[in-house]
Amino acid sequence: MNKNVEKLSTAIDMVDEKYLTEAAKYKPAKRQIKHTRVIAAVVAAVILTVSAFAAGGLLTASDIANRSGETTLAEYFENDGGETWSIESQTSGGYTITILGIASGDDMSTYDEEIGLDKTYIVGSIERADGEAITDYTDIMVSPVISGYEPWLVNIFTLNNGSRHKFIQDGVEYFLVETTNVSIFADHTVYIAAYSGALAPTSDVYSLNDDGTISVIGSEGVATLFEIPLDESLADPEAAEELIAKIY
Repeated sequence: MNKNVEKLSTAIDMVDEKYLTEAAKYKPAKRQIKHTRVIAAVVAAVILTVSAFAAGGLLTASDIANRSGETTLAEYFENDGGETWSIESQTSGGYTITILGIASGDDMSTYDEEIGLDKTYIVGSIERADGEAITDYTDIMVSPVISGYEPWLVNIFTLNNGSRHKFIQDGVEYFLVETTNVSIFADHTVYIAAYSGALAPTSDVYSLNDDGTISVIGSEGVATLFEIPLDESLADPEAAEELIAKIY
C-alpha cells in the first residue's frame, strides 16, 4: 500500500464517526450581497464627485463683489448681469487669469438709480497654472487700456485714479477693479490688460501699433489682453476727450 494512502486510512480510522456524519451533511451557506450597501457606496461616490467639483469651482462675479463690499454690484451680477460677460481665461507666465464679470454704471443705472454712471467694475480670478495654491498676493496688475492711446499713459492709474480690491480664498486670488466708465471709449477697442508688476504697463510688454490696436510683444512674466465687447452707441467722445486731455 502506498504510504500516503496508508497514512490517510489510519487518520480516518482515528476520527470519531459522528464528525464524519456531520461533515457529510454540511452545506456551505450562500453568500448574499446586501443591496443597501451597494447603493450606499454608489451614493457616496456621487456625493464625493459633486463635492470635489464644487471645491474646484471659482467664486462667481457676485461672490467677489460681495466680498469686496460692493453689495449693489453683487446684486446686479446675481440678478441681471449674467450675460454682461462671457467668462474668458488666458494663461501666461505660469498663471491663469479669468475675467468673471464686467459692468459699467450705464449698465446698472436702470437697476439702481444711485449707481454712479462714471464707473466700470471688472472682477476676476488669478490661479497658478500648475494647480498649486496661491498663499500670498501676486504682483499681477489688472488695468483697462484703450486702442489709440499708449498703455503706459492711459491705464488704471490715470483713468480717474482707479482702485483695486483683492483677496485670497481656497488658493485663488480674486480681484475687483474699479475704474472710470470705459464705455465712453466704446468707439475704440477697449482691453483689459493683466501683467506682472505694480506699476503702469510698459512699452517692452505692450505695443501701440500703427493702426491703433494694442498687442502683447513679450514678457518674462504675465502679459495678457482681453477685449471688452462694447456697444459703440455708448461712446461719449466729448467726455473721452476731456479725460484724455487731463492725462496728456
